[in-house]
Amino acid sequence: MERSRGDAATVVGREFLHDLGHSLATLSYLVEAVRADHELRPGTRRRVDAIDQETNRLLAMVRDAMAPGDQPRLAVVDVREVLEQIVSLVSLASETTVVVTPGPPVSLLVDESLLWRMVANLVDNAVRAAGPGGRVEVSAGQEQGVTVVDVADNGPGFGAGQGGWASLGLGIVERLAEACRCRFEVVTAASGGTRVRLAFGGRREGGSE
Repeated sequence: MERSRGDAATVVGREFLHDLGHSLATLSYLVEAVRADHELRPGTRRRVDAIDQETNRLLAMVRDAMAPGDQPRLAVVDVREVLEQIVSLVSLASETTVVVTPGPPVSLLVDESLLWRMVANLVDNAVRAAGPGGRVEVSAGQEQGVTVVDVADNGPGFGAGQGGWASLGLGIVERLAEACRCRFEVVTAASGGTRVRLAFGGRREGGSE
């Protein structure tokens, strides 16, 4: 009985992904039609380009989710480029100041889709915590052979803001971090604000890499 329910849930999930993929493809066609308008203002064009980028990324996520197997698809990723893209998208839709801290290039062998989802969720949570007029800083670097990605905000601190989507987002990050075999840490400063860190390549609990 339990297996039947599980199989039914799997079928429903795949059907949902199928329909979602069709809807995203339709949205992509509409975006292309808008982009063809040569009279678009520069600011509007930037937003349309951002919508196109996000739509294509979501389409890729749907295709990956429907593909056989559930192992991460590893490739060498320019981490700073991923951070810049996420911050660029968020900045177009937020009244919070979101910046990528300058630094040297950082490369990482990781599933880019999973990295994107983790960082995007963390940045979204940080923006909600900081609020309009607040500030979020995103950074990447190397510390003792470990690649780290930090998302810091000047909000009220972990657990002091609204739950809901934020709690769900952190749960997603925890699960994805486990899939990527990276550490996920949350630190609240005494003066307020939260820094969340993803650490790749360090020694996990239990002594394995």
